[in-house]
Amino acid sequence: MNKKAVWTLLSVVMFLSAGILLFYFFWANGYIDPPKTAPTTTYSEFTYPSLPSEVTIQPSATNTNGDKAEDPYVNPVNFAELQAVNPEIVGWIYMTTPFISQPVLIDLSETDYYLSRDATGQYDRRGSLYIQSEFNNPDFEDPCTIIYGHRISDGSMLGNLQASFENIDISENAQYVVIYLPETTKIYYIVATITYDESHILYYNDFSSEEGFNGFFDKVYSSTGDEVQLVEDARPQFGDNVLILSTCLRTDRTRRFLVIAKEIT
Repeated sequence: MNKKAVWTLLSVVMFLSAGILLFYFFWANGYIDPPKTAPTTTYSEFTYPSLPSEVTIQPSATNTNGDKAEDPYVNPVNFAELQAVNPEIVGWIYMTTPFISQPVLIDLSETDYYLSRDATGQYDRRGSLYIQSEFNNPDFEDPCTIIYGHRISDGSMLGNLQASFENIDISENAQYVVIYLPETTKIYYIVATITYDESHILYYNDFSSEEGFNGFFDKVYSSTGDEVQLVEDARPQFGDNVLILSTCLRTDRTRRFLVIAKEIT
């Protein structure tokens, strides 16, 4: 092969390699928009892969006296069935916007075990939605509980989280997160969406102290930017229980996109 042919071949290889690297950059950083509807993950061991999409969120149930109704609790999630498959399934998250209906997991021995494993414990690059046992208890009774999940480009896990809130004004159109637990249901009202740096929120902020709790939300409510939405009159107060959904920010994988909600039931 003469030198001209060699240089031609090398040029073609370099051109193709550059194209592949550019595509990966745009894909990985979210410039290529994910689909609006996430695919449904089906676990054959489960009777159902998710709750019915027509389930409606009831922020509170009250009787005629204005008090919370005392109807017997009926859990729509069969935790006995789920935990027979994997006892580390500790909850089920349900949202309508974006539509998310997935198990929430925790591993008591390896904090980020489910970062790259599905709900059955098998390797899956998409991972699962999970909380870190080093910082949170599985009963969601901590002052601040964080659910982590990948921003998958096909829209699965928390892949549609950021894109969905771009077209919603949470001050005008209230949004909720439902967490089903074996013995109760918790409903959270979404009060903020912000971008955040890579620092570990629960490591650097002591939510059990009033100073630490208020210091974090001072930072949240001073946030600015295109992705920031703040419900000013619903700012969490010390004593509230808070839920944060955390995933990678589109366009900048070194930052995080957070959806912050406070418990209302």
